Amino acid sequence: MTPDNENLDHLVLFAVADDYEKFEMIASDITKRMSLIVNIPDIDKIEYALLKAIANKDVNAYEYSEITHQYISADIDSHQISTFWFYITDQGKKRLELLDTR
Repeated sequence: MTPDNENLDHLVLFAVADDYEKFEMIASDITKRMSLIVNIPDIDKIEYALLKAIANKDVNAYEYSEITHQYISADIDSHQISTFWFYITDQGKKRLELLDTR
């Protein structure tokens, strides 16, 4: 893993650490942060890092129910990524803590 990819993985976890977030907000947050330190990654790299975090069980995907006004865990594929909300898992919080102590 290159330092850029590792930094991007870290920023994905950081972006979903405090609240449920839509993909557009995650991408916007990462773009702003990375523009200060390195070249801005393209949206496909951010999407890949988010999908990898989901596969690693560091982040969960949710759908918001207008009926119950609750977030419901959901399966995801990249074609629908913009319709979901994302939130860090306990495992992801531990990984983020480890990354932050480096």
